[in-house]
Amino acid sequence: RNGILRGEAEVANYGIADAEGYQLRVRLFDQNYQEVIQPLLYQFPVVTRGKTAIVPFQTPVDNPVKWSAEYPNLYITAFELIDRKGKTCESVSVKTGFRKIEVNHQVLLLNGKPLKLNGVNSHMQHPDLGHAMDRETIIRDFTLMKQFNINCVRTSHYPPVMDYLELADVFGIYIVDETGDEAHATEFLSGRPEWRAAYVERANKMVLRDRNHPCVIFWSAGNESGEGENICAVIAEGKRLDPTRLWMYGGNTDDVRWKNEVPCEDIIGPRYPTPYELKTRIAMVPESQDPRPSFMDEYVAATGNGAGGLDEYWDIIWNYPRCAGGAIWDWMSPGIREKVRLIEDASPNKIQCAIKGRAQLVSGLSGQAVQLNGHDQWIDVYRHPILDISGNELTLTLRVKPGKWNGDGHFLTKGSWQYGIIQSEPDSLAFYLTTSGKHVLKVPVPRPWEEKWHQIAGVYTGSEMLLYVDGFLAGRKACSGPVANKPFPVNLGRDAEIDGQEYPGSTNNATFDEAGIFNRALSEKELSSVSNLKKDALLWLDFEKEIQAGDFFSTGIGGRTYGLVWPDRTPQPELWQVKKSAQPVSVKLVDQDALRFEVWNRYLFTPLSELETRWELWEDGAMLAGGMLPLNVPPQKRDTFSLPLAKPELKPGCEYRVRIRFLLKKDQIWAKAGHEVAWDEAELPWHVPQETPAVLNGKVKVEVDSGRIQVLGSNFSCAFNRQTGILESILYDGKEYLRNGFGLNVWR
Repeated sequence: RNGILRGEAEVANYGIADAEGYQLRVRLFDQNYQEVIQPLLYQFPVVTRGKTAIVPFQTPVDNPVKWSAEYPNLYITAFELIDRKGKTCESVSVKTGFRKIEVNHQVLLLNGKPLKLNGVNSHMQHPDLGHAMDRETIIRDFTLMKQFNINCVRTSHYPPVMDYLELADVFGIYIVDETGDEAHATEFLSGRPEWRAAYVERANKMVLRDRNHPCVIFWSAGNESGEGENICAVIAEGKRLDPTRLWMYGGNTDDVRWKNEVPCEDIIGPRYPTPYELKTRIAMVPESQDPRPSFMDEYVAATGNGAGGLDEYWDIIWNYPRCAGGAIWDWMSPGIREKVRLIEDASPNKIQCAIKGRAQLVSGLSGQAVQLNGHDQWIDVYRHPILDISGNELTLTLRVKPGKWNGDGHFLTKGSWQYGIIQSEPDSLAFYLTTSGKHVLKVPVPRPWEEKWHQIAGVYTGSEMLLYVDGFLAGRKACSGPVANKPFPVNLGRDAEIDGQEYPGSTNNATFDEAGIFNRALSEKELSSVSNLKKDALLWLDFEKEIQAGDFFSTGIGGRTYGLVWPDRTPQPELWQVKKSAQPVSVKLVDQDALRFEVWNRYLFTPLSELETRWELWEDGAMLAGGMLPLNVPPQKRDTFSLPLAKPELKPGCEYRVRIRFLLKKDQIWAKAGHEVAWDEAELPWHVPQETPAVLNGKVKVEVDSGRIQVLGSNFSCAFNRQTGILESILYDGKEYLRNGFGLNVWR
């Protein structure tokens, strides 16, 4: 109930003489700037020049209003340095709050209430500023989080900028503040004594900087940095500086009863369990076996259209006290805003091709060429099916001016297997393709090679592979069979199959021109004037025309499109599920005949009287009636209510539902009055079957031949492939509605 204002003030003497007779006055103000305690006055006799005096202070505060995400009540602690004449020579202030985090019987408590954290992991990312976060973007982030019922951020994987914590204090966002000690591929460092000081120093700086912020509810000892003794040293140092908060660690451990790699943690995980594992291996574990609460610092990866299973996770989180929630990976899909730069395909197919990275168009042998610098730059070709060559002939051709060898020689490729021309080694060229197996034809590079233009062509005739360099046949190899299609796009300057997320090296640094792909074997004579054959090519890139087509968000060669919002903070669809699964109020129909509902107020401190509750009756997609409900359910309680609803005249075939909505009554800094916080729907047992009379006009007949089964009527026909069962044709009134049969398409 009551609080303690406790702290230390540092008084530094930067003058040229000792300072005598100074006093420190400490005052505490509430949000209305009213003093809530008697000012504290501390005297210190002398502050030696060049030295710092530490002034500890402590005083009880009678029943302060508490800070929480629901009510982010802040106080202002003001400090005045007063000289011997009674003049205030300096004053500073800091906002802080009163709240208590503790564990009782495996339950994480905030101000005595069981805390549930609907969290996200969040890097400091901005589409134009990179890792430099401006205040406006942080406000946008916190506004969206509050609107979508997100109440917690794990600052993956380093402490955030100061504005982040200051605004989290104001908005009411619980922060898991994380030490920046991620080792990832060198996790063994956590067991090396010579690295302990580096680990501890990072915790020291974070705790000293951030410990006055009430939004920081517990600390994290880092991410994926091993399970060595340095992790517990981090936690020990943090507790020395701040004994009021708990610690977790973002390691890749199971956190099950038979494994306890980081015993100094106050809060365990696990990471990425299934709902069943969370329930059986964590939620149901008794206190006698492990007294610590669970917080999943990462538990759902919002990859693409991922983030599934949230209802299943939250059923467990709501119903098992040990489970305090978790943080989704992650908040924002990373990406830097770049211009969409398209290159015209001069072949008849006009396949979309894009410059990736900031590659430059430069002067070539004739006209323009594209120059890559070896750092995340390449030409990306849309995966058009015409390039999925599966016949018995193929020609690849390009002009290239190689840069100094940097370990990446990917010239023109369609993955690592289907086909490609590469500089496989500093002194070797290779033409490869796959039929029944992979075939590679290697030849030495000509001299001089680097920074000189060369014409390269790889030809497959159906019986042999030929590799031409600068107009001369440099090598040949027997090979037969149709080319095997592989699910990767054509790239120039990159292999899309292997130069991806975990790629550790440089990309290609050559200059390219006149790159072409043909589905036939060109003759030596044709190769000598291949630029005249662009109209016969499947793809022809001469880089003569660049097309600006707006902006896009680039993740780079190793990026992953995790995230609940896009880099410009546009919500992705899965964010609505995040809001729904963890909504702070839920309603369910418990008596269909009496239209009696049970409402569960999951808030820790907010009664439902502070929300506006509305009911609505829906008939299919139309609202028939609605009204207000005067609910006043206390926080953490359940109650029932009945709807004063008369059954309408039912329409055959219609479905009837009741929707209960909970809206803000007053404006908040993150949303206007009327913003929907939570909702639930219940289907009513009101059904009148719709009679559907059988309709049969005309006659239908079935014809079967060796390849198809056809169903024919007077003005339509449908055809099924007898071998596959696929519907291949729908013809109606002379118009064909299917181009071809349905097929697997997972590489869109």
